[in-house]
Amino acid sequence: MSKSLKVLFIEDSVEDAKLAVAELVRGGFQTYFERVDSPVALQIALEKFNWDLLICDFSLLQINAEQALKLLDNSNKDIPFIVLTRSVKAEDAVNLMRRGAQDFLSKETLVRLVPAVERELREVAERRKRRKAEKRLKTLSLAVEQSPVSVAITDQNGIIEYVNPKFEEITKFQFAEAIGRNLDFTVVSHSTEGIFNELWETVQRGKNWTGEFCNLKKDGEIFWEYANIAPLVDSDGLITNFVAVKEDITARRNYEEQLLRQSHYDDLTGLANRVLMLDRLDIAIKAAHRNNEQVALFCIDLDGFKNVNDTLGHSVGDDLLREAATRLGTCIRGCDTLARMGGDEFVVILPQIRDDIVVRRIADRILSAFAEVFEINGNDHFVTASIGIVLFPNDGKDNQVLLRNADLAMYKAKDLGRNRYQFFTEEINQKLKERMYLETRLRKVIVQGELVLHYQPIVDMQNHLPVAYEALVRWRQCDGELYMPASFIPLAEDVGLISEIGEWVVSTACAEVSSRRGQPQLIPRIAINVSPKQLQVKGFAAYIKRQLIDSGLQPEQLDLEITERVLVDDEPETHINLKFLCDFGVSLSIDDFGTGYSSLGYLQKYPFSTLKIDRGFISRVIHDKNSARLVEAIISMAHGLGLKVIAEGVETAEQLSFLLPTFCDQVQGFYFSPPLPAESLPYSNKSLLPA
Repeated sequence: MSKSLKVLFIEDSVEDAKLAVAELVRGGFQTYFERVDSPVALQIALEKFNWDLLICDFSLLQINAEQALKLLDNSNKDIPFIVLTRSVKAEDAVNLMRRGAQDFLSKETLVRLVPAVERELREVAERRKRRKAEKRLKTLSLAVEQSPVSVAITDQNGIIEYVNPKFEEITKFQFAEAIGRNLDFTVVSHSTEGIFNELWETVQRGKNWTGEFCNLKKDGEIFWEYANIAPLVDSDGLITNFVAVKEDITARRNYEEQLLRQSHYDDLTGLANRVLMLDRLDIAIKAAHRNNEQVALFCIDLDGFKNVNDTLGHSVGDDLLREAATRLGTCIRGCDTLARMGGDEFVVILPQIRDDIVVRRIADRILSAFAEVFEINGNDHFVTASIGIVLFPNDGKDNQVLLRNADLAMYKAKDLGRNRYQFFTEEINQKLKERMYLETRLRKVIVQGELVLHYQPIVDMQNHLPVAYEALVRWRQCDGELYMPASFIPLAEDVGLISEIGEWVVSTACAEVSSRRGQPQLIPRIAINVSPKQLQVKGFAAYIKRQLIDSGLQPEQLDLEITERVLVDDEPETHINLKFLCDFGVSLSIDDFGTGYSSLGYLQKYPFSTLKIDRGFISRVIHDKNSARLVEAIISMAHGLGLKVIAEGVETAEQLSFLLPTFCDQVQGFYFSPPLPAESLPYSNKSLLPA
C-alpha cells in the first residue's frame, strides 16, 4: 500500500528533484512535491503547507543548507531535513547535523534515499511524541513517568529530588542511588570545563539552557546526552526547582566522530590521510616561518610493491602496507607526522628542523628498516624504499610546491637505482621544465609535420647489396637539427603518444616504399621498430594490414622489429596482434638481442625470421675477447634455430672482417651507409662496400 508524502525540495536542478521523486515513488511513496531555490520562496512554501519532508542541496546560488535550516527553525515546524548533494566536506556535514540536519545523502547513490526517509518519518513521529510528553510533564507527573526521555528534577541548589524510569534505564542508576546527588554526578569531568558555570548562571536567571554532555553509566559505559534544563517557578515567579530533560544522542555522536575520522585518517593503516597531512603541513610551515626554522618533507615510495600486489593479490599487499606503516612509525620522532597518500606512497613531515643532520638520520633509519625482509603469510618479500626530500623554505614556500618537488626528488632516487634518498635540487626542477616543454611540443609533431623518416640499408654479407632498409624516425627542429629517437621516444611512451607516432611511421614508410617501385632506388623490404605499448593496443595488427593493402605492398615486404621485453610482458593483446601479423605473412625480428632478458624460450613463442645482435656487442669485438666469443655464440645459436642474423652497428673494416668467418648473414651500420632520406638512398643493385 502506497504512503502519501509531501516533499519540499530546496534545489536549483529540476532534473535532480525529479530523479529523487522517482526513487521515492519506487519506494512506495505517493509523492506530492514542490521545488524552491531562494529564501523567499522557501518561507512562502513553509507557510503554505505542512510538509512531511524537506530535501535540500548543500549549496545553491541564492541559498545554502545552513540558511535553509535557520528558516526552518524560525518557522517552529518540526520537519525532517535531509541534505541531498554531490559532495560535501565532513566538517560541513557534522556542523549541519549539529544544527538540525537529520542525514546526508549523495545524489550518486539514491538507493539510500527511501530507507533514510522512512527512518526520518519514524523519528519525527517519535520526536513529536516526546515533545507532547514534555509538555504534559509540567502538570502531570504520570506523563513524566512515561516520558521516552530522561527527566531529573532538582532543588534550587541542583541536588536531585526526582528521576524518572528513563533516567534509571539509561544511566543504570536506580531512583534511590540518584536522589540527593548533584545533577552532574554522571558527567565526565573533563567534558564540562566551564559549561556548568554557564548552565547555572543561565537557569538561575530564569532562562532555559541547552547543551551536550559526555556521561558515564553505572557500569562504566560512556554515553552522550542532549540536555534541556529549565527553571520551575511558583505563583510569585520565584524559582523552586530545575527540570532537566535529557535525550541519549550517543548514536549521533558516534556517527559524527566516524565522519571526522574517515575524513582525516587512512582506513587501511590508521595513518593520517592526505587531508590531515596537508593541514599538519600548513601548521608546520607557519610555525617554521614564525620561529625561523625549516620543515622537511619526505615522499616515500615502496620499491617492488607492485610486483607483490599484482602477483600475490591485494590481501597480501594490504598486509605489507600495514607492516610498512609500522616500520615507518618507528623511524620518526614524536612531533613528526606520518601519512599515507594512497597506494604505496607515504609522506613524513618533520617540523622544527635546524639543519639536515636530523633529516639524514631519519632517512637512514627508514632505509635500514626496509632492509629487513617482510614476512607475510610465511613468505619472504623484499621491498625497499625510495625517498625524495625537500626543505621549507628553500625548496618551496607552500604545500603544493613542496609535495611536487618531493615527488620529483623521489623519482630521481628511483632513477639512480632505488633504495636510497635524494634531496631536491634545482637541476631536478630544470629537467622537469625541459621535459614538460618537450612534451608540449611533442604533442604537436604530427600535426605540424615535424617528423621525418630516414632509412639505413641492411646489407647482405656475400654481395654487399642492400636487402632491406630500416625506417628510423627523426624529429626535425626549427633550426634544422634532427632529434634522434632516443631523445623523444621514451617520453612518447610515458605520455601515451607512442601509438600515434608509431602509426605515422608505419603509414609514412609504406607510402614512401610504395612510391619507389620501378625506380633504381627500389626498396626490396622495409623494417620498422615497434614499441611494446603499440602491440598492447587493440586493433594494431589490423592497422598494419590496412596500410599494406592501401600502399600495395606485400606482407613479406614488411619486417617488424620487436624487443625481448615484449615477450617477457606477454600481454594478451600483444599475443593477439603478433599472431594476426604472423598469419598474415609479416616477418618478425628480435631486436637488440642480448641487452634484455635473453632466453631461448622467448624465441620459440613466435616464428621469428631474424635475430639482430645489439650494436653494443659489435663495437667491442675487436678489443674484447669475451664480446667476440659471445657474438660468435649468438650467431651459431641463431643458425641452429633457423634464424638469420643481422649485426648492427658495423662501423669499421675490422669489425666487418671479424664477422666474415662467423657466417653472419647481414650487417647494418655506418661503414656501409648512414640513415638517409628516401630520395637519397643508393641503388638497390649496387654494392655498398666502400672502395
